[in-house]
Amino acid sequence: MQSRRAFVRGFVTTAAAAAVAAGSRRARAQGKPVEIDFLHIHGGVQQAAVQRQIETFNRSQDRVRVRELFVQGSYEGAVEKLQAMNAAGQLPAVAQGGFVYHKFYTGSFPITPVAKFIAEDRFEVSDFAPAMLRLGQDEAGAQWGLPYAVSTPVFYYSEAAYRDAGLDPQRPPATWPEVVERARALAKGDRAGVWYHYDITGNWLFQAMTECAGGRMIAPDGKSVAFNEAPGVEALTFWVDMINRHKAMPVLGWTQAQQSWNAGKIAQLSTTTALLTVLSTGVDFGVRASLFPKHPQHPRRVPAGGNNVYIFAKSPEQQRAGWEFIKYITGPEGTTITAQGMGYLSVRKSPLQRPELMGDFLKKNANAAVTYRQLDEMVPWYNFPGRGGTRIYKLVQDAIQEAFLARKTPKAALDEAAAQANRLIQGRA
Repeated sequence: MQSRRAFVRGFVTTAAAAAVAAGSRRARAQGKPVEIDFLHIHGGVQQAAVQRQIETFNRSQDRVRVRELFVQGSYEGAVEKLQAMNAAGQLPAVAQGGFVYHKFYTGSFPITPVAKFIAEDRFEVSDFAPAMLRLGQDEAGAQWGLPYAVSTPVFYYSEAAYRDAGLDPQRPPATWPEVVERARALAKGDRAGVWYHYDITGNWLFQAMTECAGGRMIAPDGKSVAFNEAPGVEALTFWVDMINRHKAMPVLGWTQAQQSWNAGKIAQLSTTTALLTVLSTGVDFGVRASLFPKHPQHPRRVPAGGNNVYIFAKSPEQQRAGWEFIKYITGPEGTTITAQGMGYLSVRKSPLQRPELMGDFLKKNANAAVTYRQLDEMVPWYNFPGRGGTRIYKLVQDAIQEAFLARKTPKAALDEAAAQANRLIQGRA
């Protein structure tokens, strides 16, 4: 099997890609800007932040013009779209990839590692948080992508619902038992006590719960899954009990849950800090955010959600143009737009010390500052090896749904998913 670097070097440029490269060279010869596409997954109110970055970058110089290419379906949708574009020889110059699919991206697509441009430009990376930089590296430490958006799971709740239930809004739940206690008190009439974003991309919140229970999604050697071990079963059982035993959590997908939250029909909601703007917009009640509730016997462990940006361009001109754009959107100003416009963490350290960037913003926005208090408890978003990552994601989601609907016990559902996942990992499926 070819190595990832050999794959990149040996990729045969298609006729379509050659035509794009020739067009870029002609444009430069005629003094025209190089045009590139940026593929991303941020829709709704988050899309405005991406558009602002593109517009600001395009106005700041006359060498590159970036066009927006929005893809639905989160990181799984991006994988499917890029696979189709790759087959057609029409990949964008720059694209996002969820941390959960980093190994898949670097092993499946003709990506030019950003390490090439970091070396050529002597680009200083010390302003990036080291833990975030590692999310775009391979096992040897080579930098394939740069972090664009980083998040952790947090806990949101309605001040109005707390007061209505006689609870103190200054005392959100800190542990799983406290979540149960608050949820039972808040569940009243058609108002649900809590909702966990269980169907979020890449099994992210299930990983958070499993890691908080002392477990992991995949074995240390990467040859088999581990989500069906005792911690994963305990995590799924917690959710199942919240639904079927405590009658405090509805079985809803994200779209329905967001609608219920906006209508005041869900009192507490756990998801990514990246949805802070989404959950705080269009509601008529005060929204508060707090730390992700921890297991009573284990330390908090929150997976680093979010994505890298990678260079998919074939021609040197488009690669250089893509690199210039990546430098901006991951730079101090660009990452500030991402953080303030969506709720993600700043991937740079310097904006946190600059009042005009993140300094004053975090002082005035307590909800946005919550995720920074969990940085020391951040762990990597797992990567399933091989090309079956998106299929394994679906297996886990199906297992969760089966347990929610009481068709299978949490243990049986996860064991069945694990058996199928291991066959995919070991190439037997």
